[in-house]
Amino acid sequence: MANLSKTRTLFGFTSPRTVEKIIPEIAILATSFNGRKWDTDTQTAFFRELFASEWYEGNKMPKNISLAARDRITRAPKALGFIDLKPEIRLTEVGSRLLSGKRTAEVITRQLLKFQLPSPYHRTPADRRFNVRPYLELLRLVKELGKVSKMEIAIFFLQMTGYEKFTAVADSIKTFRVDVAYHTGNRKEFIDKRFTEEIRKIYKDDIETNNTMTRESSDASVAKFIKTKKSNHIDYADALIRYLRATQLVSFDKKTYRLIIAPSRVEEVEFILKHVERHALEATEQEYKAYLFDPASLSLLTDNRRYLENRLKLLGARFDQSAGIDSLKDLLEATEQRVVAQSIHETEVSLKEYKEFDNITEVFQNIVREEVPDPSLYLEWNVWRSMVMINYAREIKGNFSIDLDGVPLNIAMGNMPDIEITYEHFKLIIEVTMSAGNKQYEMEGEPVSRHFGNVQKNTSQTVFCLFVAPKISEGALAHFFNLNKMNTRAYGGKTRIIPMNLTQFIRFVSVAREYHFNDSKNLQDYFDTIIDQNGKADDEIVWSEYIANSVSSWVRAR
Repeated sequence: MANLSKTRTLFGFTSPRTVEKIIPEIAILATSFNGRKWDTDTQTAFFRELFASEWYEGNKMPKNISLAARDRITRAPKALGFIDLKPEIRLTEVGSRLLSGKRTAEVITRQLLKFQLPSPYHRTPADRRFNVRPYLELLRLVKELGKVSKMEIAIFFLQMTGYEKFTAVADSIKTFRVDVAYHTGNRKEFIDKRFTEEIRKIYKDDIETNNTMTRESSDASVAKFIKTKKSNHIDYADALIRYLRATQLVSFDKKTYRLIIAPSRVEEVEFILKHVERHALEATEQEYKAYLFDPASLSLLTDNRRYLENRLKLLGARFDQSAGIDSLKDLLEATEQRVVAQSIHETEVSLKEYKEFDNITEVFQNIVREEVPDPSLYLEWNVWRSMVMINYAREIKGNFSIDLDGVPLNIAMGNMPDIEITYEHFKLIIEVTMSAGNKQYEMEGEPVSRHFGNVQKNTSQTVFCLFVAPKISEGALAHFFNLNKMNTRAYGGKTRIIPMNLTQFIRFVSVAREYHFNDSKNLQDYFDTIIDQNGKADDEIVWSEYIANSVSSWVRAR
């Protein structure tokens, strides 16, 4: 049972990072450990199997393995009702529906709307008063205010520990926006100062009683305490956004990147806000489980036959009037997927002739300035747009997903490259990351080379991998430099992984535009030259300098 003794606000599930990553993890737990006790031995065995799977990102085993397992399972998967751990491990009915791969957004929506504080899964101190369904109220806030930023969620929404505080929180955000608009000094400093003031207010009792020790730090100063709480609030806001995005009920405004109600889902959201109970359910653990595990315990507009029929007609889909509700839902999902595919095609067409070059460059700048809500997702999407823009490939496949309104939705799953491109005589995969320093090597070193190997072993064509990050860490650079020199059977022989920082990649795209790139053989020759220099260079720094110096003339290098 989670202990909320140190919790004075709402929180988001920071592990797994996205709700979609729950799917392969509970599949492993349900397949290999069904019926077993959720004890230290099972937790350790589960995490070791997860660590060895193609889904795990990173190559460093945690020191406390059982704790790492609990971190993955007892937070989101258990709290959202996908897995039951007591008296023994079992997949719930809603968990089975999640693993089916059908109507995933609908399954996730129901469970997020059921999540509440307090709950029998959370031990709540007597001095804390919770009465809220966080995702329901966040959805309501977005609808009420039109647009909501991550910072507004971090500073104000997390204080909504009871739904009766909704009006006060909404009014605080409105006032905050007016204050920011009229402030004539440094905007960023003003917002940070207001953030600090709110943190001091929220944690007033802790500060006054010197209860300011933070986890994993011996520094008990107030300054350190406030800094840590602000960081936690931003992490929680980010997590709340990521999980709510998985419902596809919300999207991002294309100009401001603020959270908005998805234009294609307004009617569904209005139904939810009108019909879903705001009050936290008062129930025993068994009663709560029965509610949480039952797919039919919360109704959505997509359960209404008339709505489904009208929606299908609007999208131009034909259907059998005698078809059941589930069949209509399946048809609607398939139809919407075709709409998304058409949206991607239209995006590809609009990118030709470098019409979106300035916008692509601007998005990269916004990513670096951390002005986008999900930098990893937007980096993946924008690199894909860049490669579509420079053209001359047979196929460019981005393994991220977009929503019905054409906005990036989720990054590629962990068992596949981020982007796969087929040219006339070779293949190129692209891996992108926002991670830096040692974390970049730990998170990306093995997956990138594994993805390269999987593609190389399944084609007779030469394969290259372009690795793009805002900054290339020393560890990742050294790893790829040495791996390219070695014959590794698991990776189909020597790898051909080329690291570029974001500045170099932007220059790479700019040169394609400036010198009218129109021959994929030119690109293959350039990559061959980089790999050839890898073999000749004395060390990774020399090789990296060659990449940096050559990127400005790659189109002319034949």
